[in-house]
Parts: sequence; C-alpha cells; structure tokens
Amino acid sequence: MAVIVQAPVEGASKVEIYQQLKRDVLAVLEGEPDRVAQMATIVCLCVQAFPNWFWTGFYVVDRVKKAAGIDELVVGPYSGTLGCLRIAFGRGVCGAAAATRTTQIVEDVHAFPDHIACDSRSSSEIVVPVFDKAGEVIAVFDVDSEQFSTFDETDRDGLEAIMQAIFAA
Repeated sequence: MAVIVQAPVEGASKVEIYQQLKRDVLAVLEGEPDRVAQMATIVCLCVQAFPNWFWTGFYVVDRVKKAAGIDELVVGPYSGTLGCLRIAFGRGVCGAAAATRTTQIVEDVHAFPDHIACDSRSSSEIVVPVFDKAGEVIAVFDVDSEQFSTFDETDRDGLEAIMQAIFAA
C-alpha cells in the first residue's frame, strides 16, 4: 500500500506540523523493523517538514564499544553538512543528552560549555535521547539551526513523541 506524505500546510502552526509529521512517520514506517531504515525515514520526513533545519540526524550508541564498557555515539543517518563521526557520552550537546537521558534545548550553542562545533554556522540545537523498549538509550536525534533560539518545548514534545512511538513502543 502506498502512503502519500503531504507537505505541511502553509501557515500551519508548529504543533500542527508535528502532528502531521508523526502521522506520516507512523504511516510510512508501519511494519518496518530495521532501525537504519526507520532513522533514515525520520530524517527525510523531518527535513521536508522543517526545511529551515540546518543539520538533522541521529548519533547511534556504538554497541561494540558499549560491550567494552565505553559509552560513545557514532554518526548515523543524517541530512546536512559533514557531521562529527564520534561523540563521547557527556561531551557536547549530543553527549549531554545521552549521558543525562534528557532532551537538551540550546538557544546559543556558542555559549554551551564543551560544545562540539562540527559546522561553525550552527547557532542553536535540540538533541533528543532515543530509547528502546527496555528504556536503554540507543541513539540521540540531533537538529541544528543557523538561527539562534530556534527550538522550544513544542519541538521537544513533538520530537520526543515521534521517537517514543517508533523506537520504544
């Protein structure tokens, strides 16, 4: 069965865009068990819904290193300029989200202690931890913007709901 994904309605509120985005993600990914396919699809649909996002993607927990007792993220599916390849838990915004298990909303990345500047054009960022069904952090979802103060609680709520519905449900 083909799923038709619609562009956000012009003038729609951010809440309405997230509602439509979640419906589209759930429809497209229905029955798809592969995490890479899930992540790539989420990135694609998010970029279509929010074309002003500068960098959008996942950093995935490196399972081999985790088995060796090292908590590290490795770049996963994304859209944007070259991303950092690896980020230790606790380092930068992505590492903070992974280590604290909480969404990080940063209005000005230049003022964030230990920010990792993969691209100097980035000004604000949101990073959402992604949990599996067992409640383990499996990844973080990272979005950067060239504008300051782009992200807020609406983004947090919308993105957390999508990650929960796909990876932890």
